[in-house]
Amino acid sequence: MPFMRFCTVPALCLAVALAACAPATKSAPPATGRTAAGKAATDTPPSGQQQGFRVVMGKPLPGTTGQGTPINRTPAAPPQAQQVPAQTAPPPQAMAAPAQSQAAPIPMPPLPAQGQAIPPAAPAPSDAAATASGRPTGFGGLNFGDAPHAQPGLAVYDAEAGDVITYVWTKGPTDIFGAPIREAFYEFYQNRFYHVWINFDGMAAYKKALAGLTGAFGPPTQEVPEKYYHAWMLGDVNIYCAFHPSENGGDVSFFYQPIYEPMMAAAHAKAAKAGKAAPKSKKP
Repeated sequence: MPFMRFCTVPALCLAVALAACAPATKSAPPATGRTAAGKAATDTPPSGQQQGFRVVMGKPLPGTTGQGTPINRTPAAPPQAQQVPAQTAPPPQAMAAPAQSQAAPIPMPPLPAQGQAIPPAAPAPSDAAATASGRPTGFGGLNFGDAPHAQPGLAVYDAEAGDVITYVWTKGPTDIFGAPIREAFYEFYQNRFYHVWINFDGMAAYKKALAGLTGAFGPPTQEVPEKYYHAWMLGDVNIYCAFHPSENGGDVSFFYQPIYEPMMAAAHAKAAKAGKAAPKSKKP
C-alpha cells in the first residue's frame, strides 16, 4: 500500500499539469454585422493595447493613409465655415465727445466781406515820420523831397542863397517828442525839402527831446555826453541833438543826405571856381 500511495501522488501532479497546459475552448465571436469577403474575422485587441505591425519601406503604416485618416474609415467632411457678421462702425453721433480738458479753439476775427478794403493800422503818433526800418521820412507831414507847394502854410523866410530857400510854418508842429518848439526852419534845395532846424529852450526840453529821439531811433551812433552832443546816422537821414548851456537852449536837426550831399558838392565846386572859400556846413 505504501507503494501505491507513492505512485498515486505523482500521477495526480501530472494530471493537474496537463490540465493546466491544455488549450481553452474558444467560443464563436458575437455577430457584429461586419464581414470581410474572402478573409477571416480577426479578434479586436484588448483596450489599451496596440495592434502589432511590420514596417515595410516605401509603404504607409497599416491602418493609415498618407494624410493620417484610417483606411477603414470614411474621411469626415470638413466643418462648414462659420460666417462672422461684419461689424459696422458706429455713427458719428455715437462717438465719444472730446474731453473737457482739451483747450477751446481760439476765436478768429471775422474776415472782411469780399471787395471790402481792410483798414490800415493806425500809426503811432510821432513828430518825425518814420518807416518800418526806423528811418525818418520827413517831419511835420512834409516828406523829404517834397516841393514847397506840398504845404500851403509855408512862408518864405530867406531866399538870398539862390538855390536854397528857407521857409517858416506858423501853424506847423509845436513840439518834438513832447519838447516845446520855440521856432523851426524848413529848407529846400532846388525846391526839394531836405532839412529842418528846430530850436527849443531849457534843459528839460533837451532831455525830453533826447529821450524821444532815442526811443524812436535807438541809441545815438555818435555822442559826446559831457558836451550834450548826440547824432544818429540812419543811412539816408542824419539826426543831431545838442544843448548849449551858455544859451540855455538847444536844437534838433534832420538832414536828408541824398539832397544835402549834392548841394554841398555843388557849393564847393562853385566856390573853387570863383576862388573863394567853400561855404561852411550848417551841421552842428
